[in-house]
Amino acid sequence: MTAQTVAAPAAAPLLTSRDLIAYFDTLAEAVDRIDPGPSAPGGWEARERLRLSTWVRQAYEHPLSSRVFAHPDARVARTVRDATAAALGLRLEVCGNGVRPARPTVDVRATAAVAAVWAVTAQAVAQSPRPPRERVVSDAWAVAQEIIAPAGQAYARARGSW
Repeated sequence: MTAQTVAAPAAAPLLTSRDLIAYFDTLAEAVDRIDPGPSAPGGWEARERLRLSTWVRQAYEHPLSSRVFAHPDARVARTVRDATAAALGLRLEVCGNGVRPARPTVDVRATAAVAAVWAVTAQAVAQSPRPPRERVVSDAWAVAQEIIAPAGQAYARARGSW
């Protein structure tokens, strides 16, 4: 009886900073193309849902996504995630129609929402078989929406705000 040796599949080479920048630029360009701007019909919520849904769809379909999200703490990914959260926070501050609870701040909510969307997307692209794309989009939006503007929360003025 002879023993057979099976070679382990070769690991994919690590993505370079250039690969990651190109990846995130592709996602950002898709989002920018569909962004109706601050005067979007349906207000800030419709705009953010469109932006987020497009980002998740693009990430879901991109062939590098499983490799990108396997190492989400790469410097480039962190920089993009932080910039995305800062931009969301600014949009919410400017266009959020006053739907802002006193605590936590808009910046904290934006950072948490972006991190949650990345986590939902990362989990989906790592699964085999992947869950249906539109379920991932729906889950990501539901989590982000709850973080940004929780349903049923009383929006009280911050102490000393008036």
